[in-house]
Amino acid sequence: MMNFEAHGAFELSIKGEILIIRFFHSWNLEGAKAFFTPYRELIQQHNLKQFGILSDLRQFEGGTPDAIEFFEKISDWAQENGQVALALIMDSGLKEFTINQIDKGKNRFQVQAFSGEPEALARFESLGLAVS
Repeated sequence: MMNFEAHGAFELSIKGEILIIRFFHSWNLEGAKAFFTPYRELIQQHNLKQFGILSDLRQFEGGTPDAIEFFEKISDWAQENGQVALALIMDSGLKEFTINQIDKGKNRFQVQAFSGEPEALARFESLGLAVS
């Protein structure tokens, strides 16, 4: 069995009940697995009962099919653990189409795409989530 180097980079931060994730580069399965631990720990450390996720995909370059499949499992875990909203920041209609295809039929809440963070945070606030 071959071991691959993790590909994909990210930054995690939190504002109130909003987890902000910035994705960079192309991802493989090892990168997705490396992301899951700090992601899960951040949610658990802040003891969030409900939260929104703001995914900044402007510098995301895609992922291998197994990485995308793993991200679906992460998404399922998040929804089981209190995620109530998802906002995507993206600069391309094709990315939006791709993301919507990935999550097709699984959404337990509305996913919305925005071109910037202020609009996304305003949306979370309108849903009753703390954004600071």
